[in-house]
Amino acid sequence: MKQPMDLEEVLACADLVGRSGAAGFEVGYLDDDPTNPRWYAHAQYRGARVIVEDHPTPSAAADALAQRILAGAKCRCGRLVATSPYGAVAYNGTLLTGERWTHEQARQTGQCLWRRAGPRWDPSCTAPPITITGARQ
Repeated sequence: MKQPMDLEEVLACADLVGRSGAAGFEVGYLDDDPTNPRWYAHAQYRGARVIVEDHPTPSAAADALAQRILAGAKCRCGRLVATSPYGAVAYNGTLLTGERWTHEQARQTGQCLWRRAGPRWDPSCTAPPITITGARQ
């Protein structure tokens, strides 16, 4: 049974990947077996690739990649990103930037809940967007 693709999940992931500074984004399939489709998604950063594999649809792969990028990030408000109201998963671990994040740091800093709203992931905070001055247009 074919599952429909949720294009908004793919668009939201592409937008998030771009806003997180990646140089590239790709969604593709791992093999041609129609009975067991396996999709991947990856984002290319300077010297690193974040990848997820073995998902049943392109939208599932894109959503898994977005979750993976967000589950090791700090919001522009300075708090740890959470994608669930139950809290962030990067406690006492290493963030995507390589920075160690302890229980005490997480407790003191707090969390910012991010949710997908259509084709975009948005934070619950009201921190202003990052503006780069002197950038080429």
